[in-house]
Amino acid sequence: MSANTHRSGVSRSQELIEDIAWGSRILAMEGYADLTLGHLSARGPDGHTIYIKRKGVALGEVTPSDVLAVRLDDDHDHPPAEMHLETVLHTEVYKRRPDVYSIVHGHPPYATAFGATSAEFSYLTHDSVLFMDGIATYEGVPDLIMDSDQGRDVAEALADKTVLLLSNHGVLVVERDIRWAVLASVLLERSIRLQAIAGGLGELRPIPARFLKRIHEGKYQAQFAGEYWDAWVRELRRAGQAFGMPEDDAAGGDHDRRDEDDGR
Repeated sequence: MSANTHRSGVSRSQELIEDIAWGSRILAMEGYADLTLGHLSARGPDGHTIYIKRKGVALGEVTPSDVLAVRLDDDHDHPPAEMHLETVLHTEVYKRRPDVYSIVHGHPPYATAFGATSAEFSYLTHDSVLFMDGIATYEGVPDLIMDSDQGRDVAEALADKTVLLLSNHGVLVVERDIRWAVLASVLLERSIRLQAIAGGLGELRPIPARFLKRIHEGKYQAQFAGEYWDAWVRELRRAGQAFGMPEDDAAGGDHDRRDEDDGR
């Protein structure tokens, strides 16, 4: 990846920073709000820097100015006051997984509760099929992950998966970019919430394994994450939750103008 301009007048790094702010607000809207906890990050164009939400602000109020640049080769065991204590959750995974370009850590209620049980994840809905390669579990200390050794243990537990349930703690979701990381995080919580609802209604009836790949190929085409992202941004704008964000942001900007032209 290079630091070229992807949107008019906006560098790739600035685009990532703005997307972290949007993505944080989307996560808050979709069940990840938890005081000032939870964080979204992205790997920078230079490969040695990550951008991450700062400590002290809620996901739903993150602006581009709340996003920090962090060097992967710095000492993260003793982060400065503005950095989240669990920044090593991100840095150690980025070091181990060159294919990962965005990471979400949060405490959504259903997925967090699920990680505190012995329940098995079931493929009950199309949402759940996104995770057809399985979900990993970290059963180490049910504590904050604050030093590099713990971070490496978490990265090893994640292995090559997209999702890691941190037992009695929360979730870690990794993906190819910010849009996919946010989408996967939202669908993880939705999948487990629907599994909880289904379990209260009767015996679970999972999708037969032979259908999973076909559903995945149809449901999760590469361009769909961008479509869903734009819809979320439009929803945030309509709800008055775009404060502190660029007015002419390309993520949904064309759609916003079309909505205004249609009188919506």
